[in-house]
Amino acid sequence: MKKIKNMCFILLVISISQSKVLSRTFEDQFGRTIKADLISHTGISSNEVKISKDGKQLNVKISLFSEKDQKFIRNWMKETPPMIDYVFRIEATLKQLGSFKNKSNSIYSSTSRSKTKTNAYEINLTNLTRQAVKDLRLEYRVVKEGRSGRFEFQRGRKEISEPMRYNQDIVLTTAKSELDSYRSSYSSYSYKEVVLGVLVRVFDKQGELVADWRSSNTKIAKISWEEIDHYFATRRTSSSRNRVRGR
Repeated sequence: MKKIKNMCFILLVISISQSKVLSRTFEDQFGRTIKADLISHTGISSNEVKISKDGKQLNVKISLFSEKDQKFIRNWMKETPPMIDYVFRIEATLKQLGSFKNKSNSIYSSTSRSKTKTNAYEINLTNLTRQAVKDLRLEYRVVKEGRSGRFEFQRGRKEISEPMRYNQDIVLTTAKSELDSYRSSYSSYSYKEVVLGVLVRVFDKQGELVADWRSSNTKIAKISWEEIDHYFATRRTSSSRNRVRGR
């Protein structure tokens, strides 16, 4: 029975030490005391901490506490991972980069039309978090409808290591997409490749998803990142098999 009680006590101590919320009676610069919970902070260099008192959460300046409690709070901040409430504005604009007619040796080329357009997305990421953020990773997936009507994808990423201040933005241009179109004057055969939209995700330093955005197109509304990644995994497997067969 004594062993069980000791084990329960150890588990209780572990659970308390792992908790981010810490209850304590604090003292301010004038010797007044207040019982509150330390909730979170936004970085060890921050001058504020979030506390909970009487069920209300408040952001309080660390300098308001006594020197003893300021030291205690700073040590707690070093041991407790910062909590950042990420907020971003993401916008994407499709830019046309060029267009040219395809040459053909066919006798019907004078009346049939074949064209290739080149475009890319310009992705604008704006930091609306009320503090500077850094060590982010932006990933995108461009969705294209091919000539057969099936979805085709492009992917890319950008590492954002430098701090982004509040209201600062970063512009990323995606890889180029070539879109072919063809219309025959002698039959009903025609096709036109189009870009349907782009999916954007932002991850923090720990690889946690902090922003998820996509173009407002009903055709891509139900497309998941898992489906797109499966598409690339299938292509990679097929390419590996073809290389093995060609040896």
